Amino acid sequence: MTLRTTPSTWLGLALALLACPTLARADDIASEPGVAPKPPAQDLTVGVTLTAATDYIFRGASQTNQNPAVFAEVDLAAHGFYLGGRTENVKFSGIRQEYDGWGGYIVPIGPVKLDVGFLRYGYINAATNIDTVEGKAALSTSIGKLKAHVAAYYTGNYFGTHHGAEYYELGASYPLLPKLTLGGTVGHQQVDRDFHYNTWKLGLAYALRKGIVVGVRYVDTDTSVFGDRGGSRVVGHFNISF
Repeated sequence: MTLRTTPSTWLGLALALLACPTLARADDIASEPGVAPKPPAQDLTVGVTLTAATDYIFRGASQTNQNPAVFAEVDLAAHGFYLGGRTENVKFSGIRQEYDGWGGYIVPIGPVKLDVGFLRYGYINAATNIDTVEGKAALSTSIGKLKAHVAAYYTGNYFGTHHGAEYYELGASYPLLPKLTLGGTVGHQQVDRDFHYNTWKLGLAYALRKGIVVGVRYVDTDTSVFGDRGGSRVVGHFNISF
C-alpha cells in the first residue's frame, strides 16, 4: 500500500517515530543495542548498565521532549547467543515509560562478525497499541584500532501505523587515547515509499575507570517533521556497568 502524504499521515508518522527507543550502548558511543555486534560470549555472562542522559534520542528525535532520561538495562550472553532488556522514561502522547527487549546470535565469519536478531519495543499506558518488533541483521569488523559496522532493520508494522519500514546505519569508532573514543554514525529511515529522512551523530566517550563512562555527542537530522524534537543538539550521558 502506498502511503499518502496528507497532514494527518505526517502527524501519525512523526508520533510513531517519536515512539521508538534509542537503546544506546553504554560502552560504544557509535552504536545502539543490536547494531554493532560484540564478540560472541562463550561462557554465560550477565551485565547490568545504568545510564543517565540529558536527552533521550532515537534516530535523531527526542523521546523525552528534550528532558533528561534514566535507563536500566540487563544483558545475558552465552555461546554467541544474547538476550537483553531495558526500561526508561519517555514523554510523548501521554506515555511516560517504555520497556524494550532484544535477542539474537553472533557468528564470526573470517574477520567479520554477523549478528542476526530482533528488537521489541513496548509501552506502558499507551492509548493505542504501538508495540513493535524489528528484525535486524548487522556486520562488524575491525581494521587495526578502527571498528566499523553496517546494520539494517525491518518491521512490517511500524509502531502502529501498519506500514513497513526499514532503517539502515553505517558507523565507526576509533580510540584517540587509551580512555577516549571518537565515534559516529549516519542512518537512513524509510517508511513505505513516501516518507524518509537521514540522521547522523558524532561524539566522544571517556572511560573514567572500568565500567564508568561519560560522553557527549552531537546529533541532527535533515527533516523538520519532528519540530524542536528533531533539531540539532548536544547530548551528554553517564554510564555505570557491572
